[in-house]
Amino acid sequence: MRLSLFLILTCGAPAVLGCDSCTNVAPTDGGQVSDADITDRDGPSEGDTGWRRDAAVLDAGEAADAGGDLTDAGGDLDDAAGDLDDAGGVLTDAGGNPIDASEDAGLEVFVAVTFNTGIHPTVGSDGFTLQQREYLDTYYGHGLAWGPAIDQARTFLERVQPDLVAFQEYFDVEECADIPVEARQGFVCEDWTPESPTVAQRILGPGYQLACNVGMPDKCAAVKTAFGTFPSCAEETCRDGLYGSVISGCGRGARIGRGLIQLVQGGTLTVVNVHGSSGYSDEEIDCRVLQVEQVFVDLGDGAPAASGQRNLILGDFNTDPRSVTAILADASARRWNDFVGSDLPFDFINAHVTTYQDLFCIDNMVSDLLTGSCFFPGYTEGYPAVSPEGYFDHVPTVCSIALR
Repeated sequence: MRLSLFLILTCGAPAVLGCDSCTNVAPTDGGQVSDADITDRDGPSEGDTGWRRDAAVLDAGEAADAGGDLTDAGGDLDDAAGDLDDAGGVLTDAGGNPIDASEDAGLEVFVAVTFNTGIHPTVGSDGFTLQQREYLDTYYGHGLAWGPAIDQARTFLERVQPDLVAFQEYFDVEECADIPVEARQGFVCEDWTPESPTVAQRILGPGYQLACNVGMPDKCAAVKTAFGTFPSCAEETCRDGLYGSVISGCGRGARIGRGLIQLVQGGTLTVVNVHGSSGYSDEEIDCRVLQVEQVFVDLGDGAPAASGQRNLILGDFNTDPRSVTAILADASARRWNDFVGSDLPFDFINAHVTTYQDLFCIDNMVSDLLTGSCFFPGYTEGYPAVSPEGYFDHVPTVCSIALR
């Protein structure tokens, strides 16, 4: 019944499928989106500046522009959507609403990314053949494993220089041992040895610590060690390093993972990596409802996943809680809205922008205390797509977040 309702609602209105009020770029004036705000998905050229704002401190509400990164033409800190702007010393949220900066002297800002790195290369692109597509289906599960896509993800993260990344759907290189030699050409397994770096290590580079959801080595959170570390993880990479529990009947492993980050500046940040079950069958929707309850009610140890002093929930929700269509058809979207909203203890950090196949706004960041400004490569003006060929079916969400 729920799937039929979803199909009826969406097939009749394909132009608004899944994300009725989404925009393809955040408004530059903090208000309505004008025609001038709408950009082609491929975005403009990169130019000669990076995406990372290097200075991480707001002094008395004034934001440094750190050499022009993430700044507008006037030198103000601006993510090209006008969301994080130091004009007049006013810090605004993703909707253009002023944030009270009276107690924000010395406020640190960190950069967080959520990125579902599942890939769908087109035959003929970068030498990708029909045979390799069959191998991708059979052996790699469409996780990030294709060499050129790995290179593009690495270039993107080098430019962003994130402090925190939540990944979903990259390929676990430990599976290379079982992949036939003929199915390795062009993929990460081509030159693999047991000592080879993981996909996450390849695209992040040195200086990060990685912890993964229980039983799910393709769903992990990485923290830059200059920003913080997972005190429960003594290694550079900890499989099963994010606490979680398996929901019976909802597949293997934990779709929700909780990690406590000890911050270098002092204090802690609880990060919750989310990868909701996909699909619109009754069973899949019910699994997502239970996963939302793990985030906000009980992760399996008697406490919600978001149970820290300050919490950042990010990842691929596989539903769109801000879409009227999804709210009508999907109980898991409605369950998110029991806990997240402007008048509730948690709220969205990112604007409602399509992040999945130009249809759904499913890659999100949510917090109880943290606010910030976000951009979406390929949508937000000034930030080109991660892959010009469109290898990735998700758009990363990149946010500069005030650490309160």
